[in-house]
Amino acid sequence: MAGKARDWGHRALIALILSAVVPLAHKWPLQWGGASANDALNASRENVVIPPTLFGMTINAIGQSQPQSPPWPELKFDGVRLWGAIYWAQVNPAPGIYNWARFDAILAAAEREHVDIVLNLAYTPRWAASVKDAPPAFTPGASSPPGDLASWDDWVRAAVTRAAGRIKYWEIWNEPEDPKYYSGDIATMVQMQKRAYQIIKASDPGLMVLTPPSNGTPDGYRWQQAFMAQGGGQYADIFAFHGYTSEPEAVIGIIARFRQILAAHDLSAKPIWDTEAGWSSYEDNPDGCLARAYILKWINGVDRFYWYEFAGGGSDFGKLWDPARGLLPGGVAYRTVQSWLVGARIVTAIRTSPSTWRVALHMQDGRDGLILWTTKGRSVYRVDPRFSRYQGLDGGEGPVANGEVEISPKPILLLE
Repeated sequence: MAGKARDWGHRALIALILSAVVPLAHKWPLQWGGASANDALNASRENVVIPPTLFGMTINAIGQSQPQSPPWPELKFDGVRLWGAIYWAQVNPAPGIYNWARFDAILAAAEREHVDIVLNLAYTPRWAASVKDAPPAFTPGASSPPGDLASWDDWVRAAVTRAAGRIKYWEIWNEPEDPKYYSGDIATMVQMQKRAYQIIKASDPGLMVLTPPSNGTPDGYRWQQAFMAQGGGQYADIFAFHGYTSEPEAVIGIIARFRQILAAHDLSAKPIWDTEAGWSSYEDNPDGCLARAYILKWINGVDRFYWYEFAGGGSDFGKLWDPARGLLPGGVAYRTVQSWLVGARIVTAIRTSPSTWRVALHMQDGRDGLILWTTKGRSVYRVDPRFSRYQGLDGGEGPVANGEVEISPKPILLLE
């Protein structure tokens, strides 16, 4: 788990002294350890209007028409990522042979719903694989790079031509540090990135290319460092990563580490997207984790975050909707935190203690709001008198009673 080391002893002593001197001091929003007013807010985010494009989604069943397929999500999002929906090996089963039926259905669905697309150019057909029986990501050979990169060029060119401008964002591969997804070497991936970038840009310079997205793990950092050192980063418009963490706050360290890698190769200006992350549906606080993730990623400089996955990827991972129950608490939280953030401007974001967060925002309707949560346990928070109501992640509202609210790992929004 990534995260910042904390000087617990020093701050615990301060807290002990304050609690002894000031009655009920633990109920007041004391600033932690002398942190600056924007302790956790990336400078590029201060007073910037949060765009709807922050909210993206992965829909594995997009473009399917079977009766058991989930309906289009009853959620708003501006972009859909196609990981889990379609791969090179499915579209191009033999040299020169392409089956575009699902591809076309996906693009038609996205056009109907007015969402943009991130397509993963990934997973080699067995006929083109350099290692025909490479440990499969989904089919034998899929994790292998092609034996002849001309077949890669043909696939990229065919996909770009078929899309005819309907796909703006092109992501190269997926989690390449994991051998079950990519079993080739980094030098070959740099060449694949370069060749895809050149083909895509020759078709339309306005199309955007993403880097291969790694996880925030030691293997992921090493892979990205080597990829950038070998020149791969210059053939991308956007840096992509996957922000899976054991707790939402750990993503702060992950983003900081990837920023260091980009800075070391003069690539700090590239936008940063998290193209895949989610929590198990068996997590005891999936709705709180989702909300905190969106808030924290925005304030730390992530421009887009694609949730994985609407109907549950793998073993119900990130599941927001169920055919029997409809929208789950995580799905309701997605809608609620989106209503808090889109169109708002973050004014300050600080930790008032090692486990308490306070994010002040100026909302789209002109009101001021304050988002509060703890990373563990519950505590009582003394509320500024101008805040008279609060809203939970289920969308329900209640009055602030006696100038106090209880906060927990599920964020709440105080409202004027």
